[in-house]
Amino acid sequence: MGEAERWPRTVGGHVALDFVNTDVVSQGDRSTDVLRATGEFLAWCGHAGVVSVAPGPARLSRAQERTFLTRAAELRGAVRSTVEAVAGERDADPAALTALSTAGAEAVQRAVPALENGRLVWAWDPGTPDAALWELASAAVDLLRAGPTGRIKVCPGCGFVFLDSTKNGSRRWCSMDDCGKQEKMRRYVAKRAQDRTGQDRTGPRH
Repeated sequence: MGEAERWPRTVGGHVALDFVNTDVVSQGDRSTDVLRATGEFLAWCGHAGVVSVAPGPARLSRAQERTFLTRAAELRGAVRSTVEAVAGERDADPAALTALSTAGAEAVQRAVPALENGRLVWAWDPGTPDAALWELASAAVDLLRAGPTGRIKVCPGCGFVFLDSTKNGSRRWCSMDDCGKQEKMRRYVAKRAQDRTGQDRTGPRH
């Protein structure tokens, strides 16, 4: 199995949303959860395009790893709670907002500022696994502050969150090749069953 096959698909259209989607598991199977181990998380970060990832395995004690993974899970949960509130046009959970703003503030505090094409950007020393969390926290805060928040949607099939990049904002599914195709098949089967039921009630036509 290749790396891309062992993790959830990166269909969010934004790295913070792809991070959120790593918490979607099927029937309680957490074999694809990137937060099972620090090394797995950092490998996923490299796959997803997170820049602040150090090469080689992270050197953490078991206690440090547990603390790190707990922080990562809390960040992921706070981002999901907030983006789902945005997509559903409802008030966000204050605790999630506080957790997200705290993580974002820490990311800025730890960042090294630089100018890139005339714009202020943040960078983090990839020598610590925390750098990947800081980059993800900063990306989430930037998305929720600058948008396009009106394009954030939740797939009704699997629960993935994504940015709708279609011109008319008509995208409904995380991917037409997956949930969209499954929904079309479900509707087809339901229609066939409805047609058969109708024929049974009316009897054979002469």
